[in-house]
Amino acid sequence: MIILPGLDADTRLIAVSLFVVTVYAHSLPFAVFPKVGIGLMALNLLPLALQLTFLGETSVIAFGLSGIVLIACEVGLFSWIYLTDINRLRKRRTDTRAEVNEPDMSQIGFRRRLIYILHAGATPAVMLQITASFFMVLTLRVPEYEGLLWSWFLAYLSVQTLRTAGFLLHLENPERFRLRTWRTLFGIGVVANQLGWYALLVLFYEIMTGFSLGVVSGTLIVIAVISTMGLSGDRLLLYLNSVMCVVPPAIILFSGEDLWSSISLGMLGSISFLLIVENIHQSTVYSMKGRLLQKLSEFRSKEMEVLNVELTNARESLTEVNANLEQQIEERTHELNYQATHDMLTGLGNRYYFSRKVSEALKEQTDEQSTFAVYLLDLDRFKEVNDGLGHLAGDHVLRVIAERIADACVDEVICARWGGDEFVILERRDVSEIEVKEFATQLVSELRKPIELDSGPVSLGASVGIALCPDHGTSAEQLLEHADIAVYRAKSRKTGVSVYDDKWGYEASERLQLVQSLGYAIEHNDIEIAFQPFVSVDDGRLTGFEALARWHDNVRNVAISPGTFIPLAEESGLMPAMGRMILRKACETLMKEAPDTDLRVAVNISVMQLRRHDFVDDVVSTLAAVNMPANRLELELTESVFAGDVLQIRQILSTLRNLGVRISIDDFGTGYSSISYLRDFPLDTLKIDQSFVAGLRNGGEGLFSSIVSLAHGLKLSVIVEGVENRHDLDKVLSLGGEEIQGYFFARPIESGKLGDWLDKHSTRPFSMKRRHLSVAVDNQTGHSG
Repeated sequence: MIILPGLDADTRLIAVSLFVVTVYAHSLPFAVFPKVGIGLMALNLLPLALQLTFLGETSVIAFGLSGIVLIACEVGLFSWIYLTDINRLRKRRTDTRAEVNEPDMSQIGFRRRLIYILHAGATPAVMLQITASFFMVLTLRVPEYEGLLWSWFLAYLSVQTLRTAGFLLHLENPERFRLRTWRTLFGIGVVANQLGWYALLVLFYEIMTGFSLGVVSGTLIVIAVISTMGLSGDRLLLYLNSVMCVVPPAIILFSGEDLWSSISLGMLGSISFLLIVENIHQSTVYSMKGRLLQKLSEFRSKEMEVLNVELTNARESLTEVNANLEQQIEERTHELNYQATHDMLTGLGNRYYFSRKVSEALKEQTDEQSTFAVYLLDLDRFKEVNDGLGHLAGDHVLRVIAERIADACVDEVICARWGGDEFVILERRDVSEIEVKEFATQLVSELRKPIELDSGPVSLGASVGIALCPDHGTSAEQLLEHADIAVYRAKSRKTGVSVYDDKWGYEASERLQLVQSLGYAIEHNDIEIAFQPFVSVDDGRLTGFEALARWHDNVRNVAISPGTFIPLAEESGLMPAMGRMILRKACETLMKEAPDTDLRVAVNISVMQLRRHDFVDDVVSTLAAVNMPANRLELELTESVFAGDVLQIRQILSTLRNLGVRISIDDFGTGYSSISYLRDFPLDTLKIDQSFVAGLRNGGEGLFSSIVSLAHGLKLSVIVEGVENRHDLDKVLSLGGEEIQGYFFARPIESGKLGDWLDKHSTRPFSMKRRHLSVAVDNQTGHSG
């Protein structure tokens, strides 16, 4: 402001041009702070513009006005282009702040970065060149060329507007075109920009003085330098723009008088400028790669930080998981140890636990005179309750029994569940045989107390076998084996409690041999059949027979009682096969000896046979094989059938009865009798047990009559078994019943002698007069009636 008024016009123009370039150079570093940059330019250019405007010289008024227009242009460009660009960049930075992406270090990624920098950094050059073009219009303005000048300015402004639109389009959607297309469009904009300046020289060269040419050349050089900053990443565009900017000043320089000096100076300046341009390009490329590497390092660092945090969290989680796993393993180990040594249903020790305790007791036994006891307890009739009332009821019974046993096991007494309905007890203190019997007897008495179930109370007995150490064994296996033999002895003899005796070992061996012999007899059809007749109360005629199994052991040459081998068959699982054979033999014998009669045969059937799914088929095939009508077969069932699977058994019996087979209940009143079962089951006959006939001798008429009335009320016929003498017969005839069976009429008849017996009695019925009963003489029994 001090020096400018004293300068001549040409020098003043040069000073002003250099001052404007200096202001732009100072403002460019504030590009990321556009408000500060524009304020800085306004602070520098506005006083200069005002001074030039009011200096009083016409030749410099244009410079003052161009400074004011320059500031307005800067503000407009900032509002339209730069502010939009900066806001977009800030938004992108905000959007990506939460998530840092890994920079693409590939060749394609680097080229994509270069193209992006070209478009993102072109805005300052556009603003400068628009301002410079406006400055040139004001500088060259003369009346005869004023319209053409403003037309050129508008055309140039349109080119810059199109270029700016391309910049914004790329920044908005870089994926719209391929990289080559974006680079080509940007290069076309660079060439179009330079051609615009060339057009200025061509169109207005005549009105340019030496000073004007210098200003234009200087402006182009400044544009080349500033453009170098924006194009430094692309070598081809950088050289193209630089050469196009240098050519006009070179032409102006070469048009001077000293041609060779100018050429030399021009070539030197061009080469130097090109070297500077190349160095700038290399520096830019290295700088960009360095920045990418720095971003990659920052990305990796952030990844490492995140990874370290994750590793720390993972370590803490792993520590916590390990602690939880240790606790779970400890708990699981304790649980597995408990499960390995305890029964899950009752909570008592299991077989393994008990065997280990017995072994420990044996190791601790040092005095040969000291004694400890092993008890084996087996529940009576538990299977009937379990099958009849269901497994849930059976489980409840086992839990209650286990609680009672545990309550009885105090001090050094250890109890466990051996399996099924068997329990074991170890009494480690020194005991005598009398003491163990007393303890076992009290325990059995306690176990007989009723157990409440949903269906009502149920009472079970128990059998206990006892083995003493060292008298009955010196190992866990021996003691438990001998206790098992003792419990079988107690169960078979119904004594409740039994202490092992050495001679029972022989009996157990005999029992095993007997089972084997029975299996052989069944396999070879050696079980024989005997027949005991049914006699009608009304007319004394013969109505049928009960088939009874008989077995003569050919190995020992002795007859085995049915009370021995039938329970043995049930325990050993031989009953279904034996029952099938008895049924077939009974039907064959009846059809052979009495084919054309209406006599029937009653065959005893066990619950084990009824549980078989093929039982009905066996009956049907047997009847078909011997050509026997179904109504001539009667199946006798004991009351234990009511403790089985009621629904299944009822269905099987209904099927058989629909075929014509008669169904009867044998030994009524000795088992689990239930009126509801009698009502609901498909029955034809009720057999009164012989114990009730024996009771008639001691005043049991009322109970007997009640059973008969009950049967008749349920529309069942009555068979009375066990009539052995005339007194029994008179009593039965006076109290009622449809049929009678007993030794008074005949003992069981062997199948081979049945034909002869029928010949004697089929045509001579028994007389049923109550006072004068007479029968034909029975050669076998010697009875008469």
